[in-house]
Amino acid sequence: KYSYYTVGGDSAEDIYNAMLRKGPKVNGAKAYAATSATTTQDGKLLQSKSCRVDDYRLKIDFVIKLPRIKNETVLPAADRGRWKQFSAFLKAHEETHRSIWLGCAADLERQVKAIKASTCSQADGKAAKLWDKMRAACSRKHNAFDAAEQKKLVEDLIPSVVSAGTDVPLWILGSSTYGAQLAAALGLPYAFASHFAPDQLIPALQIYRDRFK
Repeated sequence: KYSYYTVGGDSAEDIYNAMLRKGPKVNGAKAYAATSATTTQDGKLLQSKSCRVDDYRLKIDFVIKLPRIKNETVLPAADRGRWKQFSAFLKAHEETHRSIWLGCAADLERQVKAIKASTCSQADGKAAKLWDKMRAACSRKHNAFDAAEQKKLVEDLIPSVVSAGTDVPLWILGSSTYGAQLAAALGLPYAFASHFAPDQLIPALQIYRDRFK
């Protein structure tokens, strides 16, 4: 299902600042949108000559949280067009995260159903290891997708007009952890405005160092 948080303002800058204030957090970092997944597992262990997991299913309930403008008509026409493009990008982005999760779940179901072990305790242990392996692999897929999308967002939705055709070095200046994520994903130099958000300085630098590509 979809959930929305309301943002308002008379300009693109107002909308941006409202999203930073009211948007969700992903892994402790500010985000414009987010997809949460609640998982439940179902199945039973059957022992005969060997033990297997019967009728295993992994169910995932999703909540996709997106921004919605309180009064879109107050924005200039050009900003309304950019907002529609940006909000469509966010929705498609989060729906892809959902698809990644569903693909991971399908892989796990197939592998668990193929388990055969001498005892049901061994079968249960194998299933638990496959679960942990799936979560780690799925997390890597999500992170790789986010990195590619952040680069696309900068290149396609935020074109640089002033610096076009020049060799001016590009830096990311941020006052939140999102700027650190973006700079790390793009492999760009990063500066943090600690006078605006001193409590975010250390988390932002840690994210930048850990995720730099």
